Amino acid sequence: MHFSTLVATVAVAALPALGANFDVTVGENNGFTFTPSSISGALAGDTITFTFVSRNHTATTTTFTNPCPPPVGGEGPGGFDTGFQNAVGGAQPVSVVTLADSGTHFVSCRQNGGAHCQNGMVLVVNPTEDQSLAAFTQHARNDPIQTDRL
Repeated sequence: MHFSTLVATVAVAALPALGANFDVTVGENNGFTFTPSSISGALAGDTITFTFVSRNHTATTTTFTNPCPPPVGGEGPGGFDTGFQNAVGGAQPVSVVTLADSGTHFVSCRQNGGAHCQNGMVLVVNPTEDQSLAAFTQHARNDPIQTDRL
């Protein structure tokens, strides 16, 4: 009896901890949107599932102050880039990324040389008071297109 309880306890303790998943819809209502546009409480090992529902978009990490367009492959350590996901014609591609850390990440769309980003197509993972969604969105709307990042 005690042996089986011990084995069951060890087996449960040996299971890897499963991270949380955050669902994000990309291009809802045919717009330049990530829904939700902010995720809080994400930790290393958590995943973000991006479901692309319209047009052709990316979810790519970028910088806070000069986000448009985000660089191919993503920005910084733990950066990610879903690549272009074509949701034209009813397809709904899904891309899952695993967060490498629990830091703040800024995400925007690379499409059209950064124009989608400038139209406010942005997402913040773990925003802070100083690096808020509102401030990031303002940077995106005011950012001149950086052709060296295309």
